Amino acid sequence: MVLGLLIVVPFTRQLQQRPTSFYGIAENQDLDLSLEHPVLVQNIAVKEGQAVEVGQLLAVLERKEIPFQEASLEQDRKQFLARKDELLARQTSKRKELEEEKAETLFQIENELKLLRTEQARNTTLLQDLKSTEGLTPAAVVNPEIEALEAERATLDDKYQILQQNLNREVQAELQLLATQLQQVTIDRQEIDRQSAELELRAPVSGVIGKVNFIAGEQVGSRETILNIYQRHPNQVTTYIPEGQLTDLPLGARLTISSLQTPDYQLQGTIISLGNKIRELPVRMRRDPAVQAWGREVLLEIIADNQLIQGERVLVEQITE
Repeated sequence: MVLGLLIVVPFTRQLQQRPTSFYGIAENQDLDLSLEHPVLVQNIAVKEGQAVEVGQLLAVLERKEIPFQEASLEQDRKQFLARKDELLARQTSKRKELEEEKAETLFQIENELKLLRTEQARNTTLLQDLKSTEGLTPAAVVNPEIEALEAERATLDDKYQILQQNLNREVQAELQLLATQLQQVTIDRQEIDRQSAELELRAPVSGVIGKVNFIAGEQVGSRETILNIYQRHPNQVTTYIPEGQLTDLPLGARLTISSLQTPDYQLQGTIISLGNKIRELPVRMRRDPAVQAWGREVLLEIIADNQLIQGERVLVEQITE
């Protein structure tokens, strides 16, 4: 009976123990390089398996429609600028016309007032002489034409100020439209320049050329992979935590990663993604490849300058204080 207890107790303890380490794979996805527009390959500057540095030229491509698009945008830009110059010149000319018209109107009013006042003075004198002869006091002479001209002169500045304001509003509205059109030309030209720069395909990261899918002279379809590149060392580790374990690990938590090929080599990884679904573990991440297991996918970020190789199997452990 005692012997039976000695066998059961260790077995029970083994069931209660949960592993705190898990297998993972240190690997980055290959970077597939493609463009959003069809292109013609002029030259492939690298070979499969060749090491490249970030910014290195990989291929020279061509899009025959780009020069025509650039010429069309330049023509639009010149037309809009010419229209802008025309509007400003018209505004200046119209302002001058309004100023001359105002001056001419004021001159005519002053002349008419001068004539009317001269006539009024003469009539007043005659009336005074007539009233004096008859012994009567002459009444003041009021000329409605003079009053009307004086009122017109008083409102002349306001009238032409309103005309100037209307002119300015009209021109500004057209200038604003032209400014919007010129801004769109600039945006379109920047996009064309960006697409032109992409025709010199350069390495986005340092790494090794994987598959080259085209040679010089071949046509590449939209978003079709021209070549791919993988980094020499991984900067991510994917692991699976079994169901019910370490569910409290938050984003940003740090875990220890150990190389299975060189157990003494360790580094830390930071959780950057937590799966929201329980999945079946890949065979390479199972403790026993013959036994199915399920868990939660966890993605860790590690420093790029490390000793691991792409696709290497590693051990992931929770850091214990």
